[in-house]
Amino acid sequence: MAKAKTLLRRKKFSANTSKLRLKKGVKLSKHNPFKALLDEKLIAQAFWECLKENDPEGAMEVISAHFQALNKVHLAEEAEMPRSTLYHTMKSKNPTIKTVAKLVHCCA
Repeated sequence: MAKAKTLLRRKKFSANTSKLRLKKGVKLSKHNPFKALLDEKLIAQAFWECLKENDPEGAMEVISAHFQALNKVHLAEEAEMPRSTLYHTMKSKNPTIKTVAKLVHCCA
């Protein structure tokens, strides 16, 4: 069986994106994901749902996404904890409840 030939160079699919045309009357709006990530009620609801569903990884993802949207230096100063602790908390994905409580308290 002969070996299948492959192209040596990738095709450029995004080359014609500037020529993209929309139907008449279609309006686009800008999406800002930080707006949703900074909404405390939405974050609290998502965190609570993760805890109810026994999904600790999901809960940490929610907290991590929220804190990435915040200014970490300012957050660490308000929580009176070293920045290294804050970064380690987000990196290890397994903070203590005391650390989570401090972070939530300083954000409120």
